[in-house]
Amino acid sequence: MAARPRRRFGVTVLAAAALAGCGQQGPDYSLKTPPDVVVARPIETPVPPAAKHARRAATPHPTQRQAERLRPVLAAWAAAVRRGDAAGAARYFALPAIVSQDMAVQLQTREQVRRFNAELPCGEQLLGVHPSGRYIVGTFRLTDRPGQPCTDVGRLSRVAFVFRARRFTEWRQVPDRPNAPPGPSEPEPAPPPGGPGPA
Repeated sequence: MAARPRRRFGVTVLAAAALAGCGQQGPDYSLKTPPDVVVARPIETPVPPAAKHARRAATPHPTQRQAERLRPVLAAWAAAVRRGDAAGAARYFALPAIVSQDMAVQLQTREQVRRFNAELPCGEQLLGVHPSGRYIVGTFRLTDRPGQPCTDVGRLSRVAFVFRARRFTEWRQVPDRPNAPPGPSEPEPAPPPGGPGPA
């Protein structure tokens, strides 16, 4: 009978130890301030540099060397105008082509281009060429044409050209005043269709 109390004491100690262990391992419901959230900084995406020749491809600016290479084309066009060969002069124009004297119009047919050249009031004799922005500017001396006397014989005029494959996409008479620009520095939206005579 003396051993039973010892067993009860042992059971009581084990139960107390078990309860103490459960208290230490159970969930903690006390309120705590959450730690600051660490957010990674956004990564800056590098902007790729513009292609070296992107602008040059969009609006090429001819050099003096290129202007000299195209000088024979301007001289041949002027010779055709001077001798009254409007059809021959028209062959140097691309289609469509922008021409500008008092206002810019777009010539859309070969007949419109032929009539434009036929109705120029004077012949042209090329004296020189030079680049200006996206244009090649030709300096001409005005001459008579067969059956069409010129009232400004001997006067100088300047015409600005834009080329594509050795043909004119733009023909612009440069205003006769100091430092007048040859034309718009960038290609303009297509002007209204026009041209002398029927299409």
